Amino acid sequence: MTKHSYAAKAFSLLLALVLTLSLAVNSAAAVSFQDMNPKDDALLGTKFNVDATITLVTGKDGKDVSLSIPVSGMSKEALAAAITAGTVTLALERDDSRPYVNEELFPYAYAGGDLNSWMIEGKDEHQFTDIKLTANEKNGKAVLDVSFHVNNYFYSTNRRTGETTPDYSVPHVNGSYYIDLCGYFDLTAKNSGKAIGSAPVKVAPYENFNTMWEIYKELDTIAANGTKNGLYVERFSMGQSTAGRDMPYLIVADSKASVTKWLALAERAETEPDAVLADIKSGKLDEIRVPVMYSNIHPDEVAATDGVLDFAKMITSEKTIDYKTLTGFTAAGEKELKEEMGPVGAEGSVAVPDLVKDTASYLGYLSADNNGKSGKVDLEKYYTVKSNTVNVKDELLSDVFFVLVPEENVDGRTYLTRHSTNGYDLNRDNSFQTTSETANMQQLIGTFNPISLAEFHGRVQSFQCEPCDPPHEPNFEYDLLANHLITGGEALGIAAVANNDGYNSYVIPQRDYLTYTGSGTETYWEDPWDDMSTSYTPQFAMLQGTVAYTVELPAYNDDTAQAAQYGILGNAAYVAAEKLSYLESQVTIFQRGVKNFNSDAFELVGQWLCDQNDVEGAEMDLFRPEYTGKGQNGNFYPECYIIPLDGENQTNLQAASDMMEWLTRNDVKVNVTEKPFTYDGVTYPAGTMIVSMYQAKRSVANGALYDGTLINSWTILYSEGITSFNETRGFDMVTVAEPAAYKTISAVCGSPMDHDDALAYTKGQTSYFAGEKDKDVIISNASEDSTAAVNELLKAGKTVGMVTSGDCMGDFICSYTDYQTVAGKYLLSATGVDKTSVKAKIITKSPTVYVPGTPAESEKGFVYTPQISQSTSWNYDTAAMNLMGFTTTSDVTKADAAAGASKLDSAAKTAVKNGLSYIGYSYSAASSASDLIAGVEYTELDGAMDCLTPVVYPNKTLVNASYIADGDDILYAYGLGYFSQIPVGAAVLVKSDKTRTPTEGFVPTNTAERAAGFKAYMNSGVQGFAYKENGMNVVLFANSLTHKVHQRDEYAYISNFLFSSVLSDKNYDGSESVALPFTDVAEGAYYADAVAWAIQNKVTSGVSATTFAPNASCTRGQMVTFLWKAAGSPEPKSLTTAFTDVKSGAYYEKAVAWAVENKVTTGTSATTFSPDATVTRGQSVTFLWKANNSPAAEGTSAFTDVAAGVYYAPAVAWAVEKGVTSGMSATTFAPNSNCTRAQIVTFLYRAASAK
Repeated sequence: MTKHSYAAKAFSLLLALVLTLSLAVNSAAAVSFQDMNPKDDALLGTKFNVDATITLVTGKDGKDVSLSIPVSGMSKEALAAAITAGTVTLALERDDSRPYVNEELFPYAYAGGDLNSWMIEGKDEHQFTDIKLTANEKNGKAVLDVSFHVNNYFYSTNRRTGETTPDYSVPHVNGSYYIDLCGYFDLTAKNSGKAIGSAPVKVAPYENFNTMWEIYKELDTIAANGTKNGLYVERFSMGQSTAGRDMPYLIVADSKASVTKWLALAERAETEPDAVLADIKSGKLDEIRVPVMYSNIHPDEVAATDGVLDFAKMITSEKTIDYKTLTGFTAAGEKELKEEMGPVGAEGSVAVPDLVKDTASYLGYLSADNNGKSGKVDLEKYYTVKSNTVNVKDELLSDVFFVLVPEENVDGRTYLTRHSTNGYDLNRDNSFQTTSETANMQQLIGTFNPISLAEFHGRVQSFQCEPCDPPHEPNFEYDLLANHLITGGEALGIAAVANNDGYNSYVIPQRDYLTYTGSGTETYWEDPWDDMSTSYTPQFAMLQGTVAYTVELPAYNDDTAQAAQYGILGNAAYVAAEKLSYLESQVTIFQRGVKNFNSDAFELVGQWLCDQNDVEGAEMDLFRPEYTGKGQNGNFYPECYIIPLDGENQTNLQAASDMMEWLTRNDVKVNVTEKPFTYDGVTYPAGTMIVSMYQAKRSVANGALYDGTLINSWTILYSEGITSFNETRGFDMVTVAEPAAYKTISAVCGSPMDHDDALAYTKGQTSYFAGEKDKDVIISNASEDSTAAVNELLKAGKTVGMVTSGDCMGDFICSYTDYQTVAGKYLLSATGVDKTSVKAKIITKSPTVYVPGTPAESEKGFVYTPQISQSTSWNYDTAAMNLMGFTTTSDVTKADAAAGASKLDSAAKTAVKNGLSYIGYSYSAASSASDLIAGVEYTELDGAMDCLTPVVYPNKTLVNASYIADGDDILYAYGLGYFSQIPVGAAVLVKSDKTRTPTEGFVPTNTAERAAGFKAYMNSGVQGFAYKENGMNVVLFANSLTHKVHQRDEYAYISNFLFSSVLSDKNYDGSESVALPFTDVAEGAYYADAVAWAIQNKVTSGVSATTFAPNASCTRGQMVTFLWKAAGSPEPKSLTTAFTDVKSGAYYEKAVAWAVENKVTTGTSATTFSPDATVTRGQSVTFLWKANNSPAAEGTSAFTDVAAGVYYAPAVAWAVEKGVTSGMSATTFAPNSNCTRAQIVTFLYRAASAK
């Protein structure tokens, strides 16, 4: 592989960045997004000249507006007379020639009307009052001088009390209904209803509010102004959004050379950290400019975006900037601080965490009379306030340069929604990166390695600025990040509150959220604002070595935009003053990575891993367990990860390939082996991916690949911490923790690969094929690619079968010719076979899928708000269907099957009851299942969030067969629900494995009830079941199968069910198919072929004409009857036996006599056979073994519950050897469990097939 020199790459990066970043993964499209990005009017974004701006948000005293309207056709005197007569009125009427937003996206724009018709939201009060009209003259012509008072438009209602109060903020809503009132208007003067003049005005949410169209044009203006003022300011694109919009960002520096030098240093720091640290110490890097980044990702938090944009305007247009800081407390401030924090040790009082007590100043903390909310505070009374002046180019930009992303979610800012076009909350996707937006943003961060990053949000009324409190993500090198987290956060907060008129206090979770319990000095994090999850932009950036913050504005208005604007300045000024210390911490993080240094020690990372009582280091072993096995490195980080890329060792080639792209996109270097190597008895070929922990960005890699942490001790988390890509995406991976083994592996590795290398490598990957060509091909059912390939073939009219039994059950089969048409497009694993050796049914079509929860259109604001912001499950489900190649419909009458996480509406419910196949999952579907099927009880664990649940598969069907074949015994359960009761006749598909402990999850067990709930979940939690009674074909799962489009390993449950619901009666090989009359034998059930065989061979005819009762227990009389019939119902030599309980004429009389004659049984005693006793699994295989002349097995079974010497031990060993049984799990046979009718006919069928 070509290893790029850091110098060459750095010099070319600025020009190539737009191309490089646009190669990030495309979004998983849920629906067509064409309507979300209609053609824009070329004038959109233009800030037209106006005589006044009327704002919906005003201060507490409202806002006064004055302007003059030129009047035509009237003299000053005539105008004055008309005013006196009361015939002159004002109207505010929209001017469609000056567009404000795209009318296709916002079709409900208010046309306007008489000024008196504009009313306050939800109130019978006028928005405009104290209207004054005066006739005047200007340049010999009459003008109408107008003044009026604008009242605040927004009001909020207390849900508890019903009290309505003014809200001096744009509301925290999706879809911006208020935009219908905004835009360009004419303030028209009318005399007796006839227009006599007008003046242009703009109605806006607040003065400095910007639409996305305005932002695009402002960025170009900002770049031009900065260049004019002698700065290096350039607009770049990091790629395209989900809907295809440009994702811009700005670089602001004193020169382009400063940026280029940093990029060269950043790459050198990742590979030569010792040398860079030496350069820092020697003073060689005193002149370096370090990058700081500021952004927004939630566009509905509107002032956050405007604050970043306002800062960009300020820094590029002003040569010097004046601002205020707080430098200390006055006596009154010291007193107020004690009062607000409360008495030391008193319950509820604020406690100072030991780990920040030496760095936290608490300046800006006081909320005074605002009761904990940020509001107006007399800063001069409580603080010493200092005025500062900074020279932008000669001072600030001599130490830092800026990477400014006013809006990452450009689609959302266009719509004014929190979510992007696909309905995803991007700030829950930074670790998963299933959208182009987060993939592009994180690649930008990984490229620049910003020293500090702040992402502005809202709305937290206390005005919150991180750092977070614990628990902390264990892959953070937290002790090094903490060198500046508090001080940098306070610098931002202080400047923010000291330089706006309305919000003069802020809080920091890590500093302010620890309280006393009232028991001595004991403390408690009652409601943590943690950084355990890296799904947020700043937290994922911390894995990259960036000191990062989420800043939550208290409102959305001009004051909070200004707070963000000056908060950026204050933070940047602090970073500039401490740049070498910041740089040293970041490079030391890289140094730890390059050496795979063990940083677990208490005095390093360990002390930060406290418990909920803030006992430092109390949970070191929980969050950072070390590899302490024989020969292992004793580190939290392993030596490397092995991710096979060959079809022999990798189940899911697509997911493994995607992981290579994900890792390198996030600045992780990967290697590919050039020779075979052996580890733990397995030989891996050349071309195997190795993810070494000996690299600067080891935390990024390990954060995605490590097992995770099962958290039981905390009572609450902000969001789930799951990554575990191998489990959630479904690829095979091996962890190597032995240095000696890593030495062997690294010796056969090629040069480290970056993202460009990885893209070239994965582009050359091909599907894996083994076996005979030119016959038929089994396509392994392993990925979205395999499902999508099958759907493509079916839509093209090709014949595809689904394997219904045997080792390949659940896989697909097609002709070799048809396989070749998709093998180049998808990454597949395939085997050439003779179709006569495979039992498969033809899939009749690519099923059209009804996804419940289809959203309607909005009747105000952004027309697609319900689809984007109120239909999370529908969006995840449709994204999954799209990835797998299924066609979806919102019309249940046109569907072949239904699938989704949302509750069924009445029409869909009726369709399912009438036979429409349906797979439902997650809380809404599972908790409402009792409306569909009687006897279902759903239980959800209190306070729990998620869990990588170990599972077993009690019954094998086409729905779970591919998981069983792959040995995939983990299911990601988001929501932590389970079925505590399932209906009669249902078959359990997936169940929690009580013998194992989950590796990851948040499941609080702090109370006896919660602990008991988790125990019940693991002991008896049914995760999924199939129900085929009363004409229905239903599969239900208790937890999500499509969560955040990250949980792709569970997609096959859905696709397997959908394909199995449209199987033909025709066999793929053309042989005759037996149509079963039984409604309780599902197509694809593990016993379906066995039942068909039993019917064909007259072993059984079921318990009725339409039921087989597969889950019913079997008696000893029934068992020997099955055996006798399977043997051809031979006539016994005599009907006489010694058994007094075998009555003459009983249906089993001949069977028992035959069994005695052939030494199949000797009864339960000398005189009894016990025909009505339930037969156990141990007895069943013993009957079967004896019926086959008691052959000796070559070995013994691996079942721990089959002791040597018990009567059934040789029978079990034989049954395993012949493939008659594989047990209930890898280690259990359950010999004393009742044997069901399904199990017995399956035993018989497999034994017959083995002969």
